[in-house]
Amino acid sequence: MRSTTERTRVQPGNGGEPRSKGFWDAEIGGLPLRTAVPVALALVTSVGIAFATLMPASSPDAAAPPVVVPTGPSQITLPPAGSPPPAASTSPTGGPTSTGGATTTTTPKPPAGPTLPAQVVAMLDDITSVFEQSKTTPQYASIVNDHDGCGFKAGWASFCTSRGDLFTVVVQYTDAVPDNPLRRYLPTLQKLGETHSEDTVSLGDSFVNDWRTAAADRRFDEAQLRVAHQLFLTPALAIANQLNIRSNLGIEDLFDTALMMGASSSDCDGLPKLITESIIEASGTPASGITEQVFLAYFNQVRLKHMRNPCTTGRQKVWSDAVDRVQALQQLADKNCWNLTAPLEIGADFKVTIRTPTD
Repeated sequence: MRSTTERTRVQPGNGGEPRSKGFWDAEIGGLPLRTAVPVALALVTSVGIAFATLMPASSPDAAAPPVVVPTGPSQITLPPAGSPPPAASTSPTGGPTSTGGATTTTTPKPPAGPTLPAQVVAMLDDITSVFEQSKTTPQYASIVNDHDGCGFKAGWASFCTSRGDLFTVVVQYTDAVPDNPLRRYLPTLQKLGETHSEDTVSLGDSFVNDWRTAAADRRFDEAQLRVAHQLFLTPALAIANQLNIRSNLGIEDLFDTALMMGASSSDCDGLPKLITESIIEASGTPASGITEQVFLAYFNQVRLKHMRNPCTTGRQKVWSDAVDRVQALQQLADKNCWNLTAPLEIGADFKVTIRTPTD
């Protein structure tokens, strides 16, 4: 942002007197227009982002956390520039819909537009696998407990038992394959998600083996892809549409942030919060004339600041140790790898090459 000194420097050749005030020096509420306009833009955009992120409807009588509606694992709709943010779908009465006794909430979908090709989505997923498990293809059978507040982190996107998204994966898999080894854990997974508990003992020693057994079923892998795309890629695409971010790398920046740090406006280190701060730092967005390269550089700086000093409980160490994710993405921008075309070298501390994107 422009400094106060920059805004008030004198013009040469006029006797050292401050230059006369122009249009952008006019004040509104004590702020010059050159400062007030970016701030107002940030506030307006942050309101729009709140509608475009996942804000599931709730019901005091809900029997389970909201379950996302499945979408295809490899075809994600990219909204056209200038489309209005989508609104959440609800039942005719305005509340969650009920299916078979379980409460579900349909999540917002971007407006119809050009699709993000399957190969691009596969590349985004492979980058996630590099960041999460240091592998160049999705690790559906992965399951660990890093004792970082998530409980079990399982699957290619490190779904958490304490966050409830792991429960959603098992629900969707059970819808597709009722007789599966993970079905019996649903009541416990539901409770862990509702209470945000990092406990893993209540799942028993067999849960790890049963997760790995389920991962041998392609239908389970597809359930993992659907849930992660709906929870994290869909809101990232909606925000990219609002900001006029069109590159594959720009979408990956937003997708990785949503997956790691949250996609909701209620997440204090989440994607909407970081976007709002980035708009202020950059004094605009690609939609208002800032180049995508410049805006994303500001965004990465803001993200690094939050990762090194998060307000999210329990993330100080794990996020501080993961700054290489942002460094790797910025290196791709510095190399002009905006299309994420294979072979793609992921740098920073990873130093691996994705040669054939594969889900």
